[in-house]
Amino acid sequence: MTPLPPVASRSHGTLRTAALLGLAGASLFAAETSEPPRPLGLIPWPTSVERASGSLTLTAKSRIVAGDPKLAPLAQVLSDEILRVTGLQLAIGKGEPGAGDVLLAIDPALKDEAYALEVKDRAVVKGGDYPSVASGSVTLLQALEVAGGVPSLPHLTVADKPVHPYRGAMIDLARKYHSPDGVKQVIELCRLYKIRYLHVHLSDDQLFMFPSTKFPQVGKGNGEFARFEPGSKPRIEPYTRDELADLERFSQARGVHIVPEIDMPGHAGRLIGDAGETFGFPGSGSTLNIGSPKTLAAITTLWNEVMDIFQGTPYVHLGGDEAGLGGLEGTPEFKELQRQFPDLKGAHDLYCKFMRDMHGVFAKRGKKMIVWEEGCNPGGAFPLPKDTLIMVWCQGRNPADIVKQGYAVVNATWTPLYIVRDNRKTPEFLFNWAVAKFGREGSNDFNTLQDATQVAGAQLCSWENSEAIEIQSMRERLALVGERAWNPRAGGTYAEFKARHQHTDAILDELVHPITIQVQGQLRDGDLFEEPLTVTLAPKKARADLSIKYTLDNTLPNDQWKIYTAPIKLEQTAFLRAGLFDKQGVRQGYLVGNWFRGQVPVKPNLATKKPVTVGPGPDRTDGWFARIAVDGWSNDVGSHWASSGEAPQWLQIDLEKVYPLGSINVITYYDGSRYYQLNAEVSVDGKEWKKVLEFKDTIPATAAGYSGTFAKTDARYVRINMLKNSANPNVHIVEVIVNEAK
Repeated sequence: MTPLPPVASRSHGTLRTAALLGLAGASLFAAETSEPPRPLGLIPWPTSVERASGSLTLTAKSRIVAGDPKLAPLAQVLSDEILRVTGLQLAIGKGEPGAGDVLLAIDPALKDEAYALEVKDRAVVKGGDYPSVASGSVTLLQALEVAGGVPSLPHLTVADKPVHPYRGAMIDLARKYHSPDGVKQVIELCRLYKIRYLHVHLSDDQLFMFPSTKFPQVGKGNGEFARFEPGSKPRIEPYTRDELADLERFSQARGVHIVPEIDMPGHAGRLIGDAGETFGFPGSGSTLNIGSPKTLAAITTLWNEVMDIFQGTPYVHLGGDEAGLGGLEGTPEFKELQRQFPDLKGAHDLYCKFMRDMHGVFAKRGKKMIVWEEGCNPGGAFPLPKDTLIMVWCQGRNPADIVKQGYAVVNATWTPLYIVRDNRKTPEFLFNWAVAKFGREGSNDFNTLQDATQVAGAQLCSWENSEAIEIQSMRERLALVGERAWNPRAGGTYAEFKARHQHTDAILDELVHPITIQVQGQLRDGDLFEEPLTVTLAPKKARADLSIKYTLDNTLPNDQWKIYTAPIKLEQTAFLRAGLFDKQGVRQGYLVGNWFRGQVPVKPNLATKKPVTVGPGPDRTDGWFARIAVDGWSNDVGSHWASSGEAPQWLQIDLEKVYPLGSINVITYYDGSRYYQLNAEVSVDGKEWKKVLEFKDTIPATAAGYSGTFAKTDARYVRINMLKNSANPNVHIVEVIVNEAK
């Protein structure tokens, strides 16, 4: 292993004074050419890298030569990237490379994604196949230095290959609409950190985003899941086939495979809602009628449509998670199948048969199947084929047991690999994590596999998040996942990693952000503020024919977007999106996005910071413990007490002395659709209780909470009895506000 180089000391700005969110990395430009060579800013750190004295200067005469015609798209990608990063356009050349050129070449001797990079009088990148050469070209891009306006490459010899073949990122296109350009930004992020697979969740209960020509009605009922923020557009249509084909070409040119997921047999509410006669059964809700030959034929037709577009990927993802199988055994189709298959004892056997049968559908197209861990059911009458890749996310199936059964696994566990809005682990936490460490929601404890040979890799999963914050949330976390999966022995300290990431992050900004976002004011956790902020927007490259337009309501470009003329003052939560537009109103380049969440404290009240207990389930020890419900903040819905058990559950507050109480406000979690039922009791001694408020309605919860007044009642203890949550079995309280009688 080549050790990390020492990292030069450098100062870091802080969000307390100012933050460059659109240009969140160090400059690519060295101050003086006479300074000692700066440490290499490479992520993932290569298996072997040797730096020699001297450098290769790139000039207008330098070319990128594709040694194999198949590499021509990659040569164009690299040329465009170098232009955006350095301002120098390298021509695409043919024939033998000369001094000052960059050669991209296929070398069949290099196996298992290995690549080699050598920079002397010319730069040569070799790999065993297209994606491997693409990985080497990323290392070349990251190694670029610019001094005095002149780009160069240090003399290098790199021999590199990954430890884990599956390095993935997932974005949720079935809860939040992402424009095709928004997906392209994520693809560029994946390429930069050698993330080979972009898993796109294309269907769920809210949105069906694949444009089926055989079932054109599916997707007509699409409705975006506006859980934390306003929707991005009023009507969500599935992508067009041209849009998806363009994304396939774009990703393949960059060595990134798009892995499509049509989640089934559960999470299929949109399929059933729009074509229930084909895909559903009476009372099915969100589970497909997998016992019906008609439904199975339709599923096969649908998946073949998907595979017709996403041809480059070796994998497709069937889903298989959280499937409610109730009602299937009562269908006439199930009873007929039992006559054909005597070993079909129940609905779970039918589920196993469905997974096995779908494996055969994919195998006919040369694809391997991925399923979430629930799909792993070895043995029995309908065993899952052993070449199925199992994605572990919650450890409902022990990864050690899965591996013992002969399956390869991908670590996609909630801790630390899930990003669900603000429910995400810090980069520092990820830095200290390893691919063989499997976590779970609500816990920082790991199940560590001692033998990692069957761990195919890891995947960062971004659920329910808007396009506007994908880059904001993933940029450092995906870099860490990429390094941990590529080279677990990279070593170094977190400070050293940050220094390398500062460099690669600046490259990312040049690739995907045409506008810088500068913030004056204090931010916590990247996007929380208590005092007003000032946000300044500026184009990276000023042009008189382009202007900046923006919005603060999360919408995609429309007539309501404003022309930016002066810094923006923010006093409350804002969902910023901005872009560059020409005089005809046509957008040029990608959009940028950032959310700023105003966190306003509630007025001081009797409950704030007071002792709390819960029951009958125990209090949690993770980020959703009970004291959050009295922390003095009410407008951050992501910060709440979540019960460890199913309703009914209670939360009790000790006001520490007796007060004459007159009002209580319980602010629950809210998402625009769910409702809670609850009541409030008070007590002087904690033994005898008096009910003072009750809420039984089915109106969706809001930010205002469940509030009421009552006749003056002396009490020291307040108990909130949470009786029902319409969305799931657990209950959630953001804040409890208790005041004296007026």
